[in-house]
Amino acid sequence: MKQVLSIFAVDAHTTGSPVRLIMSGIPPLRGKTISDKMEYMKTHYDHLRNSILQPPRGCPSLMCAVVTEPQAAEADYGLFYMDAGGYQPMCGAGTLAVSKILVETGMIARTGKRTQIIYETGAGLVTVRVEDQEDDTCRIVMENAPAFVYAEDLSVQVPGIGTVDFDLVFGGNFFAMVDTQQLGFSITPESIPILQDYMPKIVAAISSRYEIVHPLNPALNYLNEILFVQKGPEKDGGYLAQVIFGNSQVDISPCGTGTCGRMAYRYQKGLLKQGETFIQTQVYGGRFFGTVLRETKVGKYPAVIPQISCSDVHITGYVHLTAEENDRLKYGLVL
Repeated sequence: MKQVLSIFAVDAHTTGSPVRLIMSGIPPLRGKTISDKMEYMKTHYDHLRNSILQPPRGCPSLMCAVVTEPQAAEADYGLFYMDAGGYQPMCGAGTLAVSKILVETGMIARTGKRTQIIYETGAGLVTVRVEDQEDDTCRIVMENAPAFVYAEDLSVQVPGIGTVDFDLVFGGNFFAMVDTQQLGFSITPESIPILQDYMPKIVAAISSRYEIVHPLNPALNYLNEILFVQKGPEKDGGYLAQVIFGNSQVDISPCGTGTCGRMAYRYQKGLLKQGETFIQTQVYGGRFFGTVLRETKVGKYPAVIPQISCSDVHITGYVHLTAEENDRLKYGLVL
């Protein structure tokens, strides 16, 4: 048996959303910035992404984290993400899981009850605290890169759907935030297939009409996520959301970067105060607790530094992915 793939990884989940951290097996990635390294991976080793994330070794909702040498002196690791549809500069749920893995495997030494990790991402510096609790649980707190409202009160004509009103927010990734009330239904497990069908149509319509470029990182110049929301709170006080990303994949978590973008929007509208708790929920039971820490600016845009936290983060396996040379699916079954 001749192997053409040998990847060691650790798997985890954040509120059910699967995350895979690559520990070894990806060749050195060249570039001056983390975005450059992500682009280098895309250009030279995209077949590895397909091997890792597509069936039979992956699944549609799986998010894969790649850690690299950072450029920023204060950062412990550089970090970017891959999924079955492409690449992401940040993932909140993923970063919570990555932090748990790094501490539990000893790649970051524990420093008492609170261990801090700083990541350099395409969205900016992200600081995470892994907090060991007295009941042997672990609370993970992420101070994200700046989040802001890129554009608001926009609309677009979408073939087969009609007029869709939306806002563009950035919380580590760009999102079109769409209230499902205008679509005529609520977010439920039964409506998720409809959202999966709508997502690429809405993304295509927006991308053909509006230019989207991060003011400080021109490499972040695309939209591939829709943050479907319901404006009013649920009975438990949480605000329901459903993110559909990439190739219409379903985020099983409440989406960390989406929570941050939504908090930036609510803060700008006066619906959320600094230090006030905001809870974003997902139909499968996930809950992220967020707050706005302080104000800042990103280029010309007023922005906030958001924080999210979650305790429902768990390691699920230690994985050695292999592929034989004569395996017709060695580079994945691209669905």
